[in-house]
Amino acid sequence: MKVLHVASFTGNIGDNANHIGMRSRLEAALATKPVYTELEIRYCYRIYTGENRWAFDDGFVQLANEHDLIIIGGGNFFEPWLDESANATTINITNDRLQKITKPLVFFGVGFDIHKGCTASNLEKFSGFLTQCISQPNILISFRNDGSLKNLKLAYPNREDLHNGVQVVPDGGFSYFTNESDAAYLPAARFWGINIASDMEALRFPEGVAGYISWKEFLTSYACFLEDALINNPDLTIILFPHIFKDVLSVGEFMTYLDDRLCRDRVVVAPFACGWQACDHIFSLYKKCELVMGMRFHTNVCAIALDVPAIPLISYPKLHDLYEELELLERAVYANREGFSAELKSVVTKLLVDTTRVKFENELVRNRLNTASALFFDKLKKLF
Repeated sequence: MKVLHVASFTGNIGDNANHIGMRSRLEAALATKPVYTELEIRYCYRIYTGENRWAFDDGFVQLANEHDLIIIGGGNFFEPWLDESANATTINITNDRLQKITKPLVFFGVGFDIHKGCTASNLEKFSGFLTQCISQPNILISFRNDGSLKNLKLAYPNREDLHNGVQVVPDGGFSYFTNESDAAYLPAARFWGINIASDMEALRFPEGVAGYISWKEFLTSYACFLEDALINNPDLTIILFPHIFKDVLSVGEFMTYLDDRLCRDRVVVAPFACGWQACDHIFSLYKKCELVMGMRFHTNVCAIALDVPAIPLISYPKLHDLYEELELLERAVYANREGFSAELKSVVTKLLVDTTRVKFENELVRNRLNTASALFFDKLKKLF
């Protein structure tokens, strides 16, 4: 079987975990190991000018029909803010070209996000695209479990045809697993994994809004919290995990707020790297942690998948919506709100006091998501 997979394969280690998990589910469902053709989605963006640039044009349609299955996703590709796009998203394909694709086409676990803003005309374009997808029997369209369906209902409150035409599937990262464990440079006894993100700073940390704190106030507060934890726990080491290159900048800035002596021998920065092999190494470091705290979506998804207690440091609605769908909002800590460090201390204490309960809750979540994934891939098989 030949599969054309359109997604982001470079630049975000969480995407790699997502794809690995999705492919393991697909291969189990179809009882075959496909040959994949990968199209990097970033190479069709309007700002990309490399020689390997491509587009959702007639050439793409021809390539798609030369494969047995086309998968687009996962990723947060359904953000309807792009005025120049035929459907207002980065999946810039016209409805007439969609109709020319005759092979099974699956939009897998794509995020629909309206929090960056969208115009009425763009919402109209996207609804036309979604309607076309739902009407074609060879297309299966699914949103990931990050509040995307809730966003769709907010954007189109009276369009039950759209609500009912979209499947919700657990992100592929929930099916990710790694056995790699080589990390001889981590001799300490206990680890906390940390991921912080400063991209979309104005959205994450809106200054001047009552009840919210700034990015720098967050850094100050979080650094004080972690310094206290390190001082009170001599066997504890912090591992900072950058998922995208901008996280490296965030990590560097954050470390300037920590005591220099602690940075020298009590803090480790995990590699910034992309790709399948890097993914296994980096997430094997997650498995060594007794606790993971993070702002990024896949920090939380993969920690739960790997049975590590996770605390979301929420600074963007998607992470709140994920934990709402998982029915784990009692773990939520809002990193951009006043009282952040006190709330974090309370949640960390609760989780570490009863890790058996937390891991049991993780197992219940995974079992529920496994069932949902199995149902989705049963529907996918019916496309053939």
